[in-house]
Amino acid sequence: MQRPRFIRTLTGRRLDWTLAAVAFVVSMLPVSALLPWTDDLARLLSVPLAPVTHFGLFLREQVRPPQAAFDPSAPETVQLEREVAQYRMLYEQSRLEVERLERSLATMRAVSARVDAPETRLIEASVIASDPSRRTGVLALNAGERHGVRAGAAALVDGDVFAGVIAPNVGSFSSSLIPASKLPSIGARIFPPEGSDPQKPASSYPGAVLKPTGRGTWTAEVATSLDLAPGMVARLADDRYGRAALGSRIGVVVSVEPVEQAPLARRVEIRPVVDLDGLSSVVLAVPAEVPR
Repeated sequence: MQRPRFIRTLTGRRLDWTLAAVAFVVSMLPVSALLPWTDDLARLLSVPLAPVTHFGLFLREQVRPPQAAFDPSAPETVQLEREVAQYRMLYEQSRLEVERLERSLATMRAVSARVDAPETRLIEASVIASDPSRRTGVLALNAGERHGVRAGAAALVDGDVFAGVIAPNVGSFSSSLIPASKLPSIGARIFPPEGSDPQKPASSYPGAVLKPTGRGTWTAEVATSLDLAPGMVARLADDRYGRAALGSRIGVVVSVEPVEQAPLARRVEIRPVVDLDGLSSVVLAVPAEVPR
């Protein structure tokens, strides 16, 4: 019996290309056109595959048994939550300690870059207590003679800010810091806000003796022909507080008023650069021989 002509035609490579073309056309059809006959085909295939599916589910349950519902009040759950809270607390403590050490390292580098004196020893001390008068009160530090602290050593903050000096009563493991605003007098020079001119000597800038006002600021009468204006910076120019602190910032001019008795003089009020209320640590510049 002779086969139909179209069957004789679709043989070999022609059959392969024909099937590929049919598959391509079917793949491009919309889902709505394929859904009616594919659902019936899926139902037919699900019958012979049912034993295999059940056997696979059985093996899965044997390898990984179904877990019971989560119980937040279970002892092991409570213990895990406690451990997680503890590790979170330890992580937060470590993060804060790393930040403190980074700030301390940055401060020590800044002070070392400014204090170019091999005989000067830098000691970091933390503020552990202050008296009720706060801004003008003496601060207690956690460093003493055992750490190399000596009376009269200058305390610096933020690299070049003069915060005060160490009081005479230095203990073995603690000391007291007299804030700069509580010192009876401070010799200073007043510079422009943009800084000093390296071509001009420091003596060409107006000098002043700062006296505390009792309000946490200083006042001074400056006799100079140069212009004085708010925003100018007062820097330490007093050998009594150590060479390492010379040139460090003390405060900022907040007001300038004329003096009636001295036409060439003006009265300036200076606000401290650093606020001791939020001070947590200082760097002590201890020379080999602290000036008395």
